[in-house]
Amino acid sequence: MKLTKSLILTLTLFKWISCFSQSISYDIVIKDISVLDVRHSKIIRSQTIYIKDDRIAKIEKSKKYEKILSDTIIEGNGKFILPGFWDMHTHICWKDNLNNLFPTLLGYGITGVRDMGGDVNILNKFKQQIKNNPQSGPIIFGAGPMLDGAEPIHRDFSASLTQNNVQQVLDSLYSQKIDFLKVYSLLPKDVLNSIATFAKEKKISFAGHISEYLTPEEASALGQKSFEHLNRLEELQNDTDRFFTFIKLAKSNNTWLCPTLIIYKRKAEFAKNEFYTHPLYHDLDNDMKNEWEEIKKKWQNKNLTEEEVLYSQKRYENQKKLVKSFYDNGIPLLLGADFAGMQFIYPGYSLHEEMALLNTIGIPPFEILKMATYNPALFFGLTDLYGTVEEKKMADLIILNENPIIDIKNTLNIYTVIKAGKIVKNI
Repeated sequence: MKLTKSLILTLTLFKWISCFSQSISYDIVIKDISVLDVRHSKIIRSQTIYIKDDRIAKIEKSKKYEKILSDTIIEGNGKFILPGFWDMHTHICWKDNLNNLFPTLLGYGITGVRDMGGDVNILNKFKQQIKNNPQSGPIIFGAGPMLDGAEPIHRDFSASLTQNNVQQVLDSLYSQKIDFLKVYSLLPKDVLNSIATFAKEKKISFAGHISEYLTPEEASALGQKSFEHLNRLEELQNDTDRFFTFIKLAKSNNTWLCPTLIIYKRKAEFAKNEFYTHPLYHDLDNDMKNEWEEIKKKWQNKNLTEEEVLYSQKRYENQKKLVKSFYDNGIPLLLGADFAGMQFIYPGYSLHEEMALLNTIGIPPFEILKMATYNPALFFGLTDLYGTVEEKKMADLIILNENPIIDIKNTLNIYTVIKAGKIVKNI
């Protein structure tokens, strides 16, 4: 009798717990999907992902029969999910009324960006906009103006620094809550020393071009966190001893590289009078289109000789080899396309071009996806929030129709983009 009462009580309790657990409602549930574990280069198949508010609440092995309470259920069978992409070299803070830009970036799966130079007021306006409405655009880490020498290359979005004003300028930028400092090509060595000291004191990083007044070795030793493009790095290519000495130094200093290989492809195309026009061209800001057309005319008027064109192509081939050498020797890479820094680079789309280019030089798809997702989180010290598809992390996610490990170009075959727990693109 006691056993029967005990059994009834246990069954009743089990039923109550079961009903309670099933009563939890989720905002989005993605059923039976393959998770791309970008950090460990493996595919975890047949997973169900539960999203609540802006977080991944739960991930479990899919069950054949399961009761799900959710506002939105996505059937993920045959599809692939991975974290949102980051464009780690772009320029979006030069005009505050670029209405199509943020939806375009999100539509291409870019849920985070690093703005590498622009107007600090526009930067803070955009950051506040996205804080108020996380689905309105990608999360932004920005530097404000580029820091350059007494005669800056780009006057409109640069701060001219000398030893006389460097402390004042840096204090001002820091008070405006910039995320890092962007250094440029004409900074004198003594000014860069002051920037490095300031960055260390304030516990922020500085990144950008290698100054013409420093060697790559000196810039790494000074603590520059990332080198943008291949400026000054090409000189290492024909000196094997120096190259491997630099590799050892860069790894010890945790120096990153954002090669922006796509811009070198564009330069090689320009030399052949080829100017890639994507459908996005028609939606670009008119000032930008006018600038691009002016650059196009200048290239067309150069009338390069066949020898000059061949030299341009040879240099591009060597640049690709150099990037592969950095990868092969363990230098951590970030992906960036340099939108608004280079002509005929398109928002969102050109980051996918960069991924495809890196694959053509022999970098495996999983490694490229890691560079586009996990590496930025690691770079910013935010792996607790971003970079992988795991419980408790931000629900910034991309669902692809096809496997990008088989063909990296499948990153363009996007089914759904989720930003901060809400669908922002659904085909």
